[in-house]
Amino acid sequence: MIKSLIAFNLTELKKKKILSEAKNLYASNVLSEEQWQKIKETYSSKLYSPSIFIRILFFILTIIGLSTISAPIGLIINSLDIHNFQLIFLVTGVAIMVITELVLIKANGHYLSGITEAGIYIGLTFIYFGVLNFDNNTIILYLVVGFLLTLFAAIRYLNMLALVATIIFFGWILFQLLYDLGGIFESLIPFSFMISFGLVYFSSVKLEKKLSNFIFNDQFIIIQTLSLLTIYIAGNYFVVRELSIELMGLNLSEGENIPFAFLFYGFTVLIPLGYIFWGIKNKSLLFLRTSLLTIILSVITFKYYFSLGQPVVTVTIAGFILITISLLIFNYLKKNRNGFTREKLLDDKWGSKNLTGIIASQTLGGNQIGEPEDPTIFKEGHFGGGGAGSSW
Repeated sequence: MIKSLIAFNLTELKKKKILSEAKNLYASNVLSEEQWQKIKETYSSKLYSPSIFIRILFFILTIIGLSTISAPIGLIINSLDIHNFQLIFLVTGVAIMVITELVLIKANGHYLSGITEAGIYIGLTFIYFGVLNFDNNTIILYLVVGFLLTLFAAIRYLNMLALVATIIFFGWILFQLLYDLGGIFESLIPFSFMISFGLVYFSSVKLEKKLSNFIFNDQFIIIQTLSLLTIYIAGNYFVVRELSIELMGLNLSEGENIPFAFLFYGFTVLIPLGYIFWGIKNKSLLFLRTSLLTIILSVITFKYYFSLGQPVVTVTIAGFILITISLLIFNYLKKNRNGFTREKLLDDKWGSKNLTGIIASQTLGGNQIGEPEDPTIFKEGHFGGGGAGSSW
């Protein structure tokens, strides 16, 4: 099922992911030079993925090349009606997508090459304009079409930017539906966002455990991180107050609070603290790092409405609070807390699952890694994935 949904060769993609993780372990001095060389030989991938600078160059050149298509298309559709205009755009977009997938991805094994991304983005843009009739459509239809196209690209091509766009479209659709309904539904927008993205988060955690496939680690990290941030932003007092004034026409005199202000003040304070508690309890770097970001936003929020009149004093107090919280956590994790420590053991990404067990069992065979000095390190340790736990 998964193999039919994704355009890339999963076997080669797994090799590339394992090789990338092994490189992190080698940089962390977990793997020896001999083991690293053996892994490179065993998991050599046929996928073409150049350096970031080459990708950017390829992306720009491809955009310039494909943009030349616009000139003849513009001449052709200049004298056509709206339906023929849409048809040409749709056919052009589909053609670009087909060429990108069959020629670049399938035949030549391009993966994050810059050329594939340019083809995907331009192809989807042509399809978007080809599907929509901009004279008669409502804004919801624009959002739904955008959501479906970006969701397709996020799944089919494992595209990170498309995944972020999908989440944004989802939130925009939810907001627009409630806003169009008006009345009490407008008042429920913050709570609807908190509940909806809470469900998105827990559903992604459940799906991540069910798939048990490290290929999608980065995708789950994006989904869960954005979900946690959206839950906080939806309950943040500043966001709720300002949107109520700008979009819903709420009239407030100076010093007057929005309805249920105490509730949103509470969310602004308690959600970051809850993230810290959950991160320590469940050994999740994703929660801990997200909590620090939300704490900064909370400090800014309270500074905006309760300024002491002296910016230097306010900034000093804010910095003191952040440093105090960081030091308390740092001191608490000085000792190994059930496999969770303040020490950076691996050069790893934001809470992504490491593939140490896979590398050790499938690649090294009888070639064993030396026992570390501290028996609690790399022995039945637990590292949080994109919100979910894993062990090796």
